Amino acid sequence: MSELRGSTVNAQRWAAFSLSLSVALCGASAVLFWQSRVRARSVELDIDTRGYDPQAPPALAPEDADVPSVLECAHPLYPRSTFRRTAWDPADFPQPTAARGNPLRFDPQSGFMFSGGMDRRRAWAEHPAGGWSVRTNSFGLRDDDEPATERPDLRIVVLGDSHTAGFCNNRESFAQLVEARLGSTRPAQRIEALNAAVPGYTFQHYLGALERMLAFAPDVAIIAFYGGNDFGETLGHQHRAHQTARGDLAAVQARLERVQDEDPELVSQALFSVEQFRFDPPQVEVALQAARDVLTEIQVTCSRFGVVPLVVYVPSSLEVEFERRRARFEAALAALGATREDCAVLDRLADSTLGFLASRGCATLDLRPAFRASAAKLYWDEDFHLAVEGHALAAREIAASLERIVPPDARRVRRGSPSLDGDARRALLSPGAGEPVK
Repeated sequence: MSELRGSTVNAQRWAAFSLSLSVALCGASAVLFWQSRVRARSVELDIDTRGYDPQAPPALAPEDADVPSVLECAHPLYPRSTFRRTAWDPADFPQPTAARGNPLRFDPQSGFMFSGGMDRRRAWAEHPAGGWSVRTNSFGLRDDDEPATERPDLRIVVLGDSHTAGFCNNRESFAQLVEARLGSTRPAQRIEALNAAVPGYTFQHYLGALERMLAFAPDVAIIAFYGGNDFGETLGHQHRAHQTARGDLAAVQARLERVQDEDPELVSQALFSVEQFRFDPPQVEVALQAARDVLTEIQVTCSRFGVVPLVVYVPSSLEVEFERRRARFEAALAALGATREDCAVLDRLADSTLGFLASRGCATLDLRPAFRASAAKLYWDEDFHLAVEGHALAAREIAASLERIVPPDARRVRRGSPSLDGDARRALLSPGAGEPVK
């Protein structure tokens, strides 16, 4: 029954998105992959079709498949969606590929994902135990355990990049800490958080990973985007989708060579984006458009499947720890001929995106205030990824947000879009597609 439901959901989704034949074939292969994984397991996953919404929305009616797209009812404060879906190319991700020695494999929905069954120890001098392990379950999720075979009372999927996946043990990541905190405050409920984050992800990957994780019928989706490089990395996908020129990327990379040897991690975690937007200011609006487009798709998808989205902004150390690391940051900026004021572009990108989501009624959490107020060591010195204390603080803030937006007495309902009228109804029932803004 779970296989039949998964096939039906995928068929409806791809039909509603009006995908090209090649993308539809990719989606079909993903369904076959999930079916084969389930059949190969000794314990069958009982994945039902229920969702989570305290207002009990009705299921999506078949006649809603032809409603106008979000392009026809765009929010007046922002440019309309220019979203274009492009198929991930397996040739771009040789198998096996690697990120810091961690095997990744091609995935037709999210581009790539962790291989399953990994257990690799990484020495890390700053970690209290001298290191941590990269461990995945059979589904390639950064979890020590398999998903529950019996439906939990609250199932959360967590999407993000390497900061969310965790440069730490699984039990120390904010995904698992949120599960533990909610479990302690709701002892009568079974809480499960599935960490689907992968290093190298950006907005377009988050959408694909969400679609892949719909097979688990989540109640809540946490989308944690990282300000230090997500906006810079999304540009390549946006320009590829629209077949437009990204600008002189080689010139930006040449400028970054001045600090690449001295502080490569600072470059990858923040300075690449800062320098790219400083060198080519028009790309700021392109990055914002890409973020709005994909986050709109994510919100639409969540609405269709009864998933409650919470979008979390994870700041870079450059944004919240400048005084702590002033000498190191100023030396790198001076080598580029840049200043601290040039780094403010990261705040502007975050503010604009969070404001857009708020205008759409999407729940958001900005971690910058809590991080700036903390005296703890929130990022590793070696590479600026979230340290153990950073994950702990993020978990406290996220759990508090979830307590507000997903109250313990909220009841389960069948998945489907909410009952809305007019433009609001059409905007949520049909995703963006098509042409760039003229």
